[in-house]
Amino acid sequence: MIVATVTLIVLMLGGGAGFSFDMYRKAAWDVIQDKQIVKQIKSVTKAADKEMKNWQKDANKIAKQIVEMNQNYDLARTDVEPFLNQVDSRRNEFQEKLIQLRFQARDLMSQAEWEAMYAQIE
Repeated sequence: MIVATVTLIVLMLGGGAGFSFDMYRKAAWDVIQDKQIVKQIKSVTKAADKEMKNWQKDANKIAKQIVEMNQNYDLARTDVEPFLNQVDSRRNEFQEKLIQLRFQARDLMSQAEWEAMYAQIE
């Protein structure tokens, strides 16, 4: 049961501990000529870092709650499902915010700048 719980946590919450958008800020600085655009990209990546940190805090709380729930032998599936539905909803909100920030950053630069920036990151 513990292995299943850990697997569920990894699948639902994903990794990303310690992830930062610093590499995107650096690539934008190196690739984009217009420094006003670079400042806007920096603002977007800082917002993404903030979202990531908030999600990591939530994920840690969720993991602790799952471990606590798992210790209760008599816990029924109907007791667990609402919690997991909330977890899934929160994960979807987080992903949607990151997608919105990605498109916000993309709209600030040309396709050539976008491709050059990602070529530098990879």
